Amino acid sequence: MAHSKYKNFLFGLGVVFALILLCYSLPEALLFWRLCWKQDHNLPPNTEVIVSACQRPSAFGVPGGETLFVYARRGGDAYLLDLRTGEKKTVHDDPLLLDDGFFLSSELVWLEGSSGPPEATYYRPHYILDLTTGQRYELLDLDWLPRLEGGNFDPKNFAYIRSADQVFIHHSKNTLIALSADFRDNPNGRVIFSQHSLASFNDGYSNGELLVKLMDDFGMDYEIVDFSLHYADVSSPTGKYIVRGEGIYLSQTNTPVVTQDMGFYFRSWYYDESGVVFKEAAGYLINFPEAQGYYPIPTPILKLHLP
Repeated sequence: MAHSKYKNFLFGLGVVFALILLCYSLPEALLFWRLCWKQDHNLPPNTEVIVSACQRPSAFGVPGGETLFVYARRGGDAYLLDLRTGEKKTVHDDPLLLDDGFFLSSELVWLEGSSGPPEATYYRPHYILDLTTGQRYELLDLDWLPRLEGGNFDPKNFAYIRSADQVFIHHSKNTLIALSADFRDNPNGRVIFSQHSLASFNDGYSNGELLVKLMDDFGMDYEIVDFSLHYADVSSPTGKYIVRGEGIYLSQTNTPVVTQDMGFYFRSWYYDESGVVFKEAAGYLINFPEAQGYYPIPTPILKLHLP
């Protein structure tokens, strides 16, 4: 009997604490839902919602524009959103994906490693993550191969790049990644290379430009995977348009199509070139009574339609 009374006491105490917690959290929850509903309905001109602000989402562009990587901080879900069908595809969870991942395709992600030499205690290799299997493949870092006398890069090591089937350039990271068709089974068929390795030829070139020149000199195709617009423009899937920090232009004539700041908001092209994936910066409610201080305003992921 005493044991039963003790259990009832603990249950009642738990209910009291739950009610107290609810009283404190309910105003904030109501504020959040009111804000996200408002953000989903008070939209900028020529836009539509792709992912609701109520998911508190982040978006990462995927080359080709057919899919979009979405991380919903409210709920912790990470998935690839098919922009053709709206289907969500869960991805293998990797601890480096959100902070250090850069998409090369809807299946492959570069997981950025450390920039120091392999013998350094803090060194972490670069990897390719296969999203279909969750398996990592370590990249061979050409920056740390033996060099010529004087410390210059040995040109013979360009053979690793010239034998590749796919080349990706990330301008902001000054990085080139080259993959052969059999890179999963061939450790020498997956390499990474930095523009800093060509320091003796680097005068006058800003981020990534020397890597682009190298590929042009080799007569090789490459894909830009840096969507930040800091150092490189990003072409639409067929090359009809190009997006820059200050807007969207027709590629051949350089005619402006959208004269809107894109630098912090652009996430990806849409696969059919009907628009771009766009996310406005979040603001804050300051000293709002229900939030008891600073409260971030959630923003949706949008499609900005081209005229």
